[in-house]
Amino acid sequence: MEKIQITINRQIRLLLVGFSLITIIFVAIYFNYYRGIDVVYTHLFYVAIIMVGLWFKRYVIQLAMFLGGFHIVVDYLSTGNLLMAPILRGGIFLFVAVVMFLLITRLECTHENLDRIINSVGDGIIVVDLEKKVTMLNKVAENLTGWTISDARGKDFNEVFDLAHENPEYYVLNPVEEVLRTDHPYELTNHAVITSRNGARVFIEDSATPVKDNEGNTTGVVLIFRDVSERKAQKEKIEYLSYHDQLTGLYNRRYYEEARERFDDGSQFPLSIIMGDVNGLKMTNDAFGHLAGDALLITASKVLTHCCRSSDVVVRWGGDEFVILLPNADEEIVKKRMNQIIEAVDSCKVDQGILSISFGWATKHSKAEPFTELFKNAESMMYKNKRIMKPEVRKKTINAIMGALCQKSEAEKIHAERVCYYCQRIAAEMNMNEKELEELKWISQLHDIGKVTISKEILEKRGELAPEEWEIIKKHPETGYHIINTAPELVGIATAILSHHERWDGKGYPKGLIGEEIPIFARIMAVGASYDTILSERAYKKAKTKSEALQELQNHAGTQFDPQIVSLFVNRVANSL
Repeated sequence: MEKIQITINRQIRLLLVGFSLITIIFVAIYFNYYRGIDVVYTHLFYVAIIMVGLWFKRYVIQLAMFLGGFHIVVDYLSTGNLLMAPILRGGIFLFVAVVMFLLITRLECTHENLDRIINSVGDGIIVVDLEKKVTMLNKVAENLTGWTISDARGKDFNEVFDLAHENPEYYVLNPVEEVLRTDHPYELTNHAVITSRNGARVFIEDSATPVKDNEGNTTGVVLIFRDVSERKAQKEKIEYLSYHDQLTGLYNRRYYEEARERFDDGSQFPLSIIMGDVNGLKMTNDAFGHLAGDALLITASKVLTHCCRSSDVVVRWGGDEFVILLPNADEEIVKKRMNQIIEAVDSCKVDQGILSISFGWATKHSKAEPFTELFKNAESMMYKNKRIMKPEVRKKTINAIMGALCQKSEAEKIHAERVCYYCQRIAAEMNMNEKELEELKWISQLHDIGKVTISKEILEKRGELAPEEWEIIKKHPETGYHIINTAPELVGIATAILSHHERWDGKGYPKGLIGEEIPIFARIMAVGASYDTILSERAYKKAKTKSEALQELQNHAGTQFDPQIVSLFVNRVANSL
């Protein structure tokens, strides 16, 4: 559109210049031939020179030379003599054209430099006149408003610059109108947003200043504005992170402190608090990795948020603990909320591990009750419930971990069942008591639990393992130890799992224990596990017969295995298998 308008203007100017030249030529001929006057008409030549100089600067010198020559020729034809006066006037025409060319070139350079400077400024610039009509926009202003200079020129400022408050309920003052009203600069820096011609919303900061002439009179207003959308988004992100937990998106302890002070002023009583602690998080982290633990915390946060009111404040207190502040909630409301949360937690399924949370709660009815006591009461109840739930949670988590391992390799499930049977038979021949038999049962079932962190490709690989793959396999006793060692009563089981690949001669792993330094349960399990492995077909080997398996145990008695346990197994257990 802008190019079309320029073309039309150029054509109109060409017509005017052409018409003027034709008129001047006819006038010159008329005055010279019919009136005998050779001076008056030459003044008209300046009109043509000025018009061409202003509109077609590059041709003004050529026009002056043509008009000067034309005047000299016409004068010569009318008088029959080559006089000095026409030559002098032709020189004046050329001088005027050259001066005009140089002046306009200088003005154009100044204008171009000014345009370059204005368009190089990183802020948007809009200039309006006293009637609030747009007279100029720079490139940045064009990009931000969606208006080109050709479309915006002459338009009302409010049409081009669609300004509003970011909150529709509030009104923002128009900076141009304020400058024209007060004749003083005006700044607008908070919550302003413009809507561009294509509908995009841009957050801005702006300032408007009156434009003065040499006598100090206001002739318009210049508005300078910048896009602060990115800075505003960054600021909002920083503010969000300062009050929210980065992992779960819940409020953090900083926000909790402010909310607690706000709720504890007496206007929100009865005020209740719920504390929650995710059970088995360490075991999940050790078995499935910290990303699985993070996923467990995120799931817990979603469940808590879903079950709470919009007025409640759900906080990640830290680690595996959560706190919920419930304003205007008495004991009955809290109990109802607790039942909803517990039911939601129990029905929630996660991909790895289990979701279990221990809760405690307390309520205060007046400012006389210290908030610290409210917190302690809720915390005490939570830890009491955690102690009650711990054995069941541990059992469920272990079952979930073993289930994940068996999904990777069905052979691991069968192997654990057989090893358990062989170890129980050995322990019975050693006259172990019921408590020891139960402990050995757990050890033999869980001895390979650390393999849950090993990929299925390695567990079921056909052929020999690469050295780096073998190093991964050798880590599973330590991984299993860390998974199981979550309570004092499990230390013995965890230690036996850690030691089940130790050798009698001290060449085993991970610690290189020798002889009776190896726990008795680990020595029993080494015999039972090896016997089942020899008998079983694996992706990397064929199964051997019972006699071959017993012979291999005997061959390694005193080096790999406890010789007394091998002898007991071969002579008293194997015959009845």
